[in-house]
Amino acid sequence: MTAPDEEDTDPRAALPPLAPPERPRPRRWVIGLALLTVFVLGVVGGVLADRHLAVGCRGCPPPAGEGTPLVGTVESVADGLLAVRTPEGRLVVVRAAPDTRVLDERPRAGGPAGLSRGTRVNVVGVRDADGLLTALEVGVPG
Repeated sequence: MTAPDEEDTDPRAALPPLAPPERPRPRRWVIGLALLTVFVLGVVGGVLADRHLAVGCRGCPPPAGEGTPLVGTVESVADGLLAVRTPEGRLVVVRAAPDTRVLDERPRAGGPAGLSRGTRVNVVGVRDADGLLTALEVGVPG
């Protein structure tokens, strides 16, 4: 039999479970700095997104068709509307007004309605309240 002193010092005896280490709580200034960082990043991201996505910003170039010609190929003509396919592959609907001029080397019967599919055009116009581009001039390069 073993003495009680030997049982207490037996290395094979089960050790009591260790308590998990206590995680220190973050300081208030760390939490405040994290919240301030998130706020600043949100504001900066919003300003940058607004500059690139805004329709009427002063520093942005006008969309194609307003000031700079909209270049493309006529896909279809129907009821005073032209469907123009841009070189990037976008399809843009252009409204032809009664006073829309067609600038071509040879006169075309019917104005913009006389354009055939596949004709290369340069359109300059203004945007309506509904977002459609109303053509003032339709140029047909030679």
